Amino acid sequence: MSNRKSVLIPYVLFAFVLGFAWFMLASMVPAIMTELHASLSSTLLFISFYGYAMVIGAIPAGIWTARKGPRPVLTCAVILSIIGLFLRLFAHTYVVFFIAQAIAALAYPFLIAPIGSVLRMSNIRSLKMATGLTIGMLFFGMGLSAIIASHFTVMTGLWVGFILNLIVGIWLLIALRGIPQFDGPMLVRIRVTYSNWWIIGLVVSSTSVMIGGVTASALGHLQIADADAFGGLLSGLTFLGSAVGAGLFGAVAEGLRNAKQLIRTLAILTLLSVLLVTLLMTGHLGHSKAIFDIMFFLAGVFGNGWYTLTLEEAARRAADNGSAGLNTAGYSMASNLGVAIIPVILGPLVISQPTQWITITLILFVIAVILSFVTRVQAD
Repeated sequence: MSNRKSVLIPYVLFAFVLGFAWFMLASMVPAIMTELHASLSSTLLFISFYGYAMVIGAIPAGIWTARKGPRPVLTCAVILSIIGLFLRLFAHTYVVFFIAQAIAALAYPFLIAPIGSVLRMSNIRSLKMATGLTIGMLFFGMGLSAIIASHFTVMTGLWVGFILNLIVGIWLLIALRGIPQFDGPMLVRIRVTYSNWWIIGLVVSSTSVMIGGVTASALGHLQIADADAFGGLLSGLTFLGSAVGAGLFGAVAEGLRNAKQLIRTLAILTLLSVLLVTLLMTGHLGHSKAIFDIMFFLAGVFGNGWYTLTLEEAARRAADNGSAGLNTAGYSMASNLGVAIIPVILGPLVISQPTQWITITLILFVIAVILSFVTRVQAD
């Protein structure tokens, strides 16, 4: 049992280095555009690959975990990430970088989507805390790279991302030897169970990405000085807040027999913080940078705390450990389907139709809050 539990630390750290190597590209977009002679939209596609990869790979990753256990799935995640990031180092044309980034992105669903089964089959008992720690470290890696990667050259950043993934990936592969690999179908029945929690994941993840993607443009429209740099800082603060929220509220929920009241409280706090963020971004409130910093950070804290607890609730709807991974895979697929659609459709309205943008965004969150109140929360 202790050997199985030893997989938690490298698993969580691999989530961190995956997020770090992924989101460092956000700070390097102008340099990558110049290097690859690519347009802005074509370059931003590299960042979006991870969301599309989750939509495509989440359910297959969950089914594979349910059939064979987490060991081969996590092994696949490590190999894909290392190969993709290695090829990225030598990609001097758009097509080669496209292929390399696509391979690296496929590691995301195989690492994160089956988290419900990974933790249970590793004999982890503090499931809410472990879920929060894993998701929190993913966002911490994204936030840290968003802030510091601008100080790297493109090549230096790509090497740092590869080396970190290589070191932690080898550690995870060694730790996985303590988890048995199944020789055949483990379950007689494997079933994915939809729940309202999926909608909450879709709303939180898609609007978080949308806000992060349009912040710099919205600040520039408001003629705020150094809008690009300030927008990058705010995105980084949101992700760091997400890391804090996932870890903090995952740990708090661990001591509760029923997380119902905490989930509802976080739903309300997220709604209020998003309201203030949208009002700030559209110029309806003052332009104090300190207020921007605080509200973007808190939106990440409350939003990802809410996301983490509902992700674990989705896993708890499963009848067995194997299907738990399939349920979290479905939750992740729904979340990233929203990421692929909502920012593209709704995001541009922040400049062209700011009132409509605020209204639609808040309607989405009101629906999610209502679902938090009407959906049954299972007691431990």
